[in-house]
Amino acid sequence: NALKATRFGFPFAYEPVALKGYYKYKAGDVFTNGTVPVPGTKDECDIYAIFYETDDNVQYLDGSNITTSPNIVARAMFTGIKETEGTGYELFDVTFVYEKPYDPEKQKNFRYNLAVVFAASERGAYFEGAVGSTLYIDAVQVICE
Repeated sequence: NALKATRFGFPFAYEPVALKGYYKYKAGDVFTNGTVPVPGTKDECDIYAIFYETDDNVQYLDGSNITTSPNIVARAMFTGIKETEGTGYELFDVTFVYEKPYDPEKQKNFRYNLAVVFAASERGAYFEGAVGSTLYIDAVQVICE
């Protein structure tokens, strides 16, 4: 099960408020679903961060639940992605949107993890995307309270 094989997140000792940095993106030429070309479909990259709580049952999130887990406390999802070939790097600056209140006591007990994800193919974990899609990232910062 490829989706469950990837473990996202490390213990994080702060309250994140923003994810910023610069990206440069070029989509590959032919989008495929597995090995089957999908005409008229363009690959897209993905840039996001997930702040989540751990417990006795959830020590990490994986590819099957990184954006859907009930343990998610906050997320910073960059949605303004565009191809930048020939134009240099573009800024991304995304605020964390809290879905649950931040609890300093949980932080003291190391019960929060942060996962920052950069993917050249948004659906790459499902073997969908374009060979040759390229995402460069620079000067990434997680801004905290």
